[in-house]
Amino acid sequence: MIPKALRAEYEQRFATYDTDGDGYLTAQDFTARARVLADAVGEPADSAKAQALQAGMRHTFEQLADLADVDRTGRLSQEQFIKAFSRAGMSGTIGSVVGPSIAATIALADTDGDGVVSREDFAALHRAAGYSATQADAAFTALDREGEGRLMVEAWQAAVSE
Repeated sequence: MIPKALRAEYEQRFATYDTDGDGYLTAQDFTARARVLADAVGEPADSAKAQALQAGMRHTFEQLADLADVDRTGRLSQEQFIKAFSRAGMSGTIGSVVGPSIAATIALADTDGDGVVSREDFAALHRAAGYSATQADAAFTALDREGEGRLMVEAWQAAVSE
């Protein structure tokens, strides 16, 4: 059984990924999501960073579809999505499912490629991902362990891996 708090988080993720609002997730929903995130930080759709995010998001969808025993060209219902994410978490494969999309998201947030993510870029990306300004601020504060008002890309990656 999936704990209520985790189920609620997965339901929120489902809603943000369901870009066309039809109640199902497809590979197209995930690539549309990548475009929303790239647009949030002003990254051109044809840039290497935006393309890496699209590839990472497609990978995440394909891995979830495999876990849900759904054809990769098919669609996932909310319940299939939740069960697939839960399976990935319980089996210890969540990193391989979401790793490429997370790495690409982090790279996208580092808008100037200097290895540092500003609070503003972090917040813009998180708001585009469906989180409130308060949630984005709390996440940034939790990751900014040194209280410097900026995140080192390596520290964010390490925190996501924990």
